[in-house]
Amino acid sequence: MKKLKKIVTLLTLAAVCLSAPGFGKLTVKAAEPTTYVVRYLTSTNTHSDGWYFEVASAWDDNAFHRETYYMMQDIKDGDYVVIETDASSPTFDLSFPVRLGNLTVNTTATVVPTAKGYDSVYILDGSTASINGDVSHAYVYGSAHATFVNNVDTLEMLGMGTGLNNLHAYIGCQGTVNHLIAKDNVDQRTYFEYYNFAKNKLDIYDGSVKTEEQYYSKTAPAATAAATPEATAAPAATTATAPAQSATASGAYDNVPKTGESALPLYLAGAAVLFVVSGYALRKKNLQ
Repeated sequence: MKKLKKIVTLLTLAAVCLSAPGFGKLTVKAAEPTTYVVRYLTSTNTHSDGWYFEVASAWDDNAFHRETYYMMQDIKDGDYVVIETDASSPTFDLSFPVRLGNLTVNTTATVVPTAKGYDSVYILDGSTASINGDVSHAYVYGSAHATFVNNVDTLEMLGMGTGLNNLHAYIGCQGTVNHLIAKDNVDQRTYFEYYNFAKNKLDIYDGSVKTEEQYYSKTAPAATAAATPEATAAPAATTATAPAQSATASGAYDNVPKTGESALPLYLAGAAVLFVVSGYALRKKNLQ
């Protein structure tokens, strides 16, 4: 009888504890994005010619770095990549096996990356890039040369320096562009906004749109017109021409379960009640 009472007591205590607020809940958090910076290094006593990476937002010659082969093994959806090198580098044409949260191009070398898609792409002033993969939001600064091989949802062309018109980018898109915004990167003044560029028709030369008007619209769709203007984000790498750090798109981990409820407390509570009733019945029978 004493043994039965002990079991009932332990089960009841466990049920009460697990039924307390916060107990029995499992919280699952999406992994934080990792930022990789990539640079081409020429042969030395310690390494051969090739593309190398560091886990950082800017290259440090004294930090640990490895071949990009190892980065490709670890990179995951939503991670950030900064390509930072000089004109002496060969063409960067690596393919990322994931959807990047943020790609920043800050180089005078030619960059031709491929990915499953991008939340944000930043092509900084003086850079040249051909981006393979759909882009949710692209930012092209100053006199950068940019080609988008696939579709772009929102494309911002940002003028650098002073003057009435400081737009000097060269941009083409082989896919469609839903929304083009041209603005001053200093005071965020908007020069113009155009919409619904047909496939392979976007053509911007020295900041001027050369696309024939039949292939795009100057009138915002109803949903776009009613939307609140979005503030310009910042690239992942700190530069002299752009803000310092950006965040990934808010929907990157929408499908990851955040919190789960456990039914274990109910099961234990039921078991405890069953043992109490059984114990009472057994004790009554022994007394008869």
